[in-house]
Amino acid sequence: MTRTLVTRRRADKSEPVDVVLFAVGWTIGWLLLWRLRPLPAAADTVDRPAVAIVVPARNEAEALPHLLPTLVAQLRDGDELVVVDDHSTDATRDVATELGARVETPDVLPDGWLGKPHACWHGAQSTSAPFLLFLDADVQPAPDLLDRMAVACAAAPSSVVSVQPWHRTGRWVEQASLLANITALMGTGGFTVAGPRAAATMAFGPVLGVDRSTYDEAGGHGAVRAMHTEDIGRARAVGDARLYSGRPDTAFRMYPDGLRQLVQGWTRSIATGTRFAPWWLSLAVALWVWSLAGGWIAEPLVYPLSAAQFWVLGRRAGSMHPLTALLYPLAVAVFVVIFLRSVFAVVFRRDVTWKQRSVA
Repeated sequence: MTRTLVTRRRADKSEPVDVVLFAVGWTIGWLLLWRLRPLPAAADTVDRPAVAIVVPARNEAEALPHLLPTLVAQLRDGDELVVVDDHSTDATRDVATELGARVETPDVLPDGWLGKPHACWHGAQSTSAPFLLFLDADVQPAPDLLDRMAVACAAAPSSVVSVQPWHRTGRWVEQASLLANITALMGTGGFTVAGPRAAATMAFGPVLGVDRSTYDEAGGHGAVRAMHTEDIGRARAVGDARLYSGRPDTAFRMYPDGLRQLVQGWTRSIATGTRFAPWWLSLAVALWVWSLAGGWIAEPLVYPLSAAQFWVLGRRAGSMHPLTALLYPLAVAVFVVIFLRSVFAVVFRRDVTWKQRSVA
């Protein structure tokens, strides 16, 4: 009886500590994703430099119709639109040609190169416009994206300019990816309460622009030929980056094919991306995820606070159903499993299958 009372007293004393720890993690979450910064608007009459748009595409026949027509409508004199068909096994080449892009096919993937860096490098070499814009095939661009990116790149010619699109989810299983989208924004440091300069050597791959001379001086994609996160490698090679959010007019749909594609995609990139974040930023993100994962277990009364936070921050990263916020521990469980799987693949150098290729 006495032992039971002692145990209860110790548990009662630990409760304030649990609440304080939760409050710290919960507060950190707000500070890490304090304010999104959209790409600055460009005047309709802006006299911008020509842009070479390079779209690396492997088996993207279904995605390209959501990208290319909007890009074609924005082209100006001197612009180049190139889809690099990375040895697709579907109708990528035919779809790209029909929708108005010039199609290039690179040589067989050389030893030491990953598919996307090689496709981007080939596309860059096949164009000549003074600014390069690399776009993933699943991007759904704003109607004035080219003007805005060209103006942003011209204003910062020695920097990488990149945009993280808003994640437009479709099927229910895609909602499971939202925590990874949130941490991707947090992990760059570009949207913290401290401002954007914490993100000087981070970048987003889906929409990435750079002055051609800066690109060449930093070694092009040859300098990042074997990196899963070639976007971060590009920013590190250049030495400076400007980060923006695509919300609400530049979006993408990341993994429409379901859970298997989602797990493979994030496994490929999430742990390697974490390696390049500043240690204090990685620690801060981990503390926030911990508050989501364990806060409600230690103190059930905080569950609504985490659900509300997940709802607000999640909608900054992508489209979220209210039920996803209410069931946020499931999203946390998916994220933790994928993160551990990614760490395991990195530590033990396991291959990951992506786009029908085995990626080391």
